[in-house]
Amino acid sequence: MSAKVFPGLPDSVAAARAFVVGYLRDSAEDVPEEAVERAELIVSELATNAVHHTRSGDPGGSYEVRVGVERRALRAEVRTAQPRAHTVPHVVFTADNPLRESGRGMFLVNLLATRWGTLAAPVQGVYFVLRWPDARLRP
Repeated sequence: MSAKVFPGLPDSVAAARAFVVGYLRDSAEDVPEEAVERAELIVSELATNAVHHTRSGDPGGSYEVRVGVERRALRAEVRTAQPRAHTVPHVVFTADNPLRESGRGMFLVNLLATRWGTLAAPVQGVYFVLRWPDARLRP
């Protein structure tokens, strides 16, 4: 597993995405492009949430991204400071405005990840897992 700390600034989200994509493309495992693209989007959503909804986005704050690959699966984490409010990341299902630009992060994580959840205390943050089939088994 590889890890990198990013400043809690909106501009750091692109660097977090690039870190994950670079790691996955350089991995000894053959990570399918679809998994790389899904991981990139999920990390983007989680890093954005870290900056906007936790103390990681406060002046001098930071968050950490971890990613690893093993046996047709990848696991990534976005570790954050304490949330600004006493809330747990959750999925919001809404059809009120399909073009709205915010409030869909965890919905996308839930849609794209094989599994996701919050990290065990005392660590703050969210993890996700993506699995893919063994291409050698396909006809």
